[in-house]
Amino acid sequence: MSQDFLDFLKKREPKLCVLATSSLDNQPASAVMGYAVLDDLTVICSTDKSSRKWSNLMQNPKVALVFGWGFDELNIQYHGMATLVESGDEFKKCEETYFNFHPESLEFKGIPETGYIKIKPIWTRMSDYSSDPPLIQEESFN
Repeated sequence: MSQDFLDFLKKREPKLCVLATSSLDNQPASAVMGYAVLDDLTVICSTDKSSRKWSNLMQNPKVALVFGWGFDELNIQYHGMATLVESGDEFKKCEETYFNFHPESLEFKGIPETGYIKIKPIWTRMSDYSSDPPLIQEESFN
């Protein structure tokens, strides 16, 4: 499944997902986010460091992502652990990767308030309800 998952995320347009976070006192937050994906299925998102999602992730690194908007395409559920990247070489790598996936957003590159959320998968489910019978595959990661 990993290769199908990767191919779907690299090819789909727009490259958007829903990111869900939660604070330590269990207050949920979700947002539509642009994403980039690495070959190991690590997902990278960009956000303002003053956002609620950033604050939530400072307290609780567990996230959920959803890719796909309808029953006529693949849908992916993705649970993972987030790392916040604010500076240094890792920041530069995340920035380069993100803007390679989103060249239409280059005007936002270099904004000092920007941070990157780097998410490693723990569990994924790929669902395709356009096939008969529906295809549902799950994968866990160590």
